[in-house]
Order: sequence, then C-alpha cells, then structure tokens
Amino acid sequence: MRRLLVRAESCAGCRFCEMVCSFSHEGRFSPSLSRITVIKEDRLGFDYPIFCRLCESCPPVDSCPNKALSRSPEGTLRLDEEACSGCGTCVKICPHSALKMGEASKPIFCDLCGGRPKCVERCPTGALSHEETEELDEGPIEVMKRLMERWGVYA
Repeated sequence: MRRLLVRAESCAGCRFCEMVCSFSHEGRFSPSLSRITVIKEDRLGFDYPIFCRLCESCPPVDSCPNKALSRSPEGTLRLDEEACSGCGTCVKICPHSALKMGEASKPIFCDLCGGRPKCVERCPTGALSHEETEELDEGPIEVMKRLMERWGVYA
C-alpha cells in the first residue's frame, strides 16, 4: 500500500504542506482546512506532520454510527456525505488525530490527492514522501523519543 511517510529530521515546521493541501482541496490557504497538520513542540524544537496513516484497523471507520466512512481499494478513507450526520465521533476516536471537522461540519482527512499528494510534491525540505510500504512509520511520539535520545535531550 502506498502511504505518506515522514522524515522527521527534515521537517522544518514551515507548514507549507498545510497551505498546499488547503489550497488544493478548498481553493484557499487555511491551515484549518488542511488534511495535514504540523504539530510543533517548541520546547524541544520538534515539528511533525500529522495525517491519515491508513492504519490496517481504522477506529474512525469502525465507530461511525451511520457507516458514513469506508475505505477505498487504495486504503484511503471515503466519506458518504449523505450518510454523515456530522456527529464528530470519527474525529474524536482517531488515535492519530488525523481527522478534523471541516467547515460543513463533516470530517476532513487525507485522501492522498488521488495518488499524487500535493504536500509531497511541494515540501521544500523533502520531509514527506509517498511510498509503497506495508508497515506504518513511527508516529510523532515515537519519533520525538528517538530524536531526543539521539540528541541527548531529556524532558
């Protein structure tokens, strides 16, 4: 399965990926409308993009009371807008905080831009890639611990 991957050491925290994503999907530059969100841990100087990780077991799909979420053959999430009540259960239950509510009170999430993620194409540092992999990469907490250990920082 093709997934977005992050090289955390390369992320500059510029949030350009958020701007490209929101413009690509919504026609305007707005981090709140982006399907990718850069978390910033300023105390440690750590930045990490958050997006749908295409988990094998997907709590948002399983928890939707209206069965409005499903998976495409490529593994990305799909939303049946008519079935979605906007309750937000999927947003609250995602263990990676990869879904958020959009302006229409419907969840928004990464759809890999139909196989050509704009965030990957435009990332100025090359921190994002779109690669074939069966394994999930490390999440932000694991990456932060690894980098802190490597850099000799203990919080």
